[in-house]
Order: sequence, then structure tokens, then C-alpha cells
Amino acid sequence: MHRIHVGVVALSAVAVASASAGVVQFMASDGNKLFRADSTGNVDAPITLSAHIQSLTFVPGGFSIPGAGGGNIVACAADPVAGKWAVYRVDDPAGAATLVKIGETSFSVGSLAFGTDGMYGVDASASPIRVRKLSSTDFSITQSWSTGVNVTGGGGLAFDRTNDRFLLTDYTNNRLMSWIPGNNATNIGAVGFGFLNNGLEFIQGDLYGALRPDSPNNTLRFGKFDTSTGAFTTLATATGILGNGTGFVAIPAPGALALAGLALVAPRRRR
Repeated sequence: MHRIHVGVVALSAVAVASASAGVVQFMASDGNKLFRADSTGNVDAPITLSAHIQSLTFVPGGFSIPGAGGGNIVACAADPVAGKWAVYRVDDPAGAATLVKIGETSFSVGSLAFGTDGMYGVDASASPIRVRKLSSTDFSITQSWSTGVNVTGGGGLAFDRTNDRFLLTDYTNNRLMSWIPGNNATNIGAVGFGFLNNGLEFIQGDLYGALRPDSPNNTLRFGKFDTSTGAFTTLATATGILGNGTGFVAIPAPGALALAGLALVAPRRRR
């Protein structure tokens, strides 16, 4: 059984001050490794995190959760301790990437994303794919839905604010799906190749992703989806992937962030 651990993240303009106009920056986690790349094909050497994480996400402006607010990045642990999975704030994500525990969940979260009304997580052990809404005060489950997608573990969750829908993947049939809570997910189209672990992020009208292909399965493809057909275009490729869970970030050029009014702030490391 393949487990898919996914996540979506946005970082501050501070983290991408060197990015040229139009260049999208990518970051993805594979267990305790953080890989960095960009839309021109550049790939940097990975850095090592203090723990294995999955389901990264950016906290949008106007939202607040314990230990984090708008502009912060959070992640969930890949492994439980005493039946609970840690929730972390990720400080200095473009540097040392320090993990600070801010809470815990009662289930393994395969993906996190913020909708218009709060935080949603994919249950990494349920089939069909189940999405659970999490409390903004203690990360407990407040609502739960089946997506009707017969895959265990998750499927690259992202939220499309323009069309008020979630986007996810069906890695068994290698396709992109559209989902609205309370309904079964509908097929958008084929991705174009077989894949395992994956992460998605919808930002500034575009859906980006990091997908670990079936072959060679020690690589991670960063790229962009066509949300009309489901097709994926690879823009950069990282190697040395072990398949320990994929969290993903796509960061637009600093000017695009300013125009969007996202007010993202990279938190300083606590002493």
C-alpha cells in the first residue's frame, strides 16, 4: 500500500528576496530532508530537518491557530508518539528550518490545506480518501467527509479560492480531481505519468506540485498542472528521494506576493 503524505506552503517575500520576476521558488520535504528548486530548473542540495515531517501548509492572513498565525508555516509529524502526531511551526524555512511543537492531532495527517473557513486535513490511513476539518483551537476533528476517491492515505490537497473548491490527486489512476465538501470528487483529467508521493499548492491562479514518479522513484518532479486537463508539466527535478513523505511549497516572485496582499512574515528563530 502506498502512503501519500502531502502538503502545501507559501513563504514570505523575505525568503525569496533573490528571486527574479516571474520565477517561482519550490520547496519540498522528503521525511527529514528539505529540497529546494525553482521554475527555471535550478535544484539546490537538501538540508536536514530535526524530525520527519509531512503535510506542510502556510497559515493565510486572517487565520490563527495555537502557536502560529498568518504567514507562519506549520507541519505534522510523520510518526506518532503515544498515539498522537505532533504539529509544528516551521521557523526560518529558507534557512535552518527549525521545528517548534505547537500541538498535536489524533490521527496521521497526510495533507493540510486552509479553506475559506479553516484548516482541513487528509486522513493518511482512510480509504476512500477522507478529509477532516480541524479545530483552530486544539486541532481536534470537527467535521469529516469522504471524497469518494478509492485511495488510502491522501492525495495532494490544495484549495482553489477562485473557484471555491479543493484539488487533490488519485494516485492509483494518476489523475487530478476536484472536490467540494459534501460531494464526491470529480475527475479533471490524467496527470500524464504514474506517481506515488505528491504535494500540491494552488497560488495566484495556478496549481503547482511535487510528484515522485513510479520510475525513477528516487526523483521528485516539481512543476505545474493544467487545471482544465489535469496534465502536469515538469519544471525541475530533484534526486535522492526516499519516499518518506512529501510536503510542498510554491512561492511566486516577491512582486506577486505584494500585489496579492498576503502579508507573509518569516518568523525569527526563538532563543
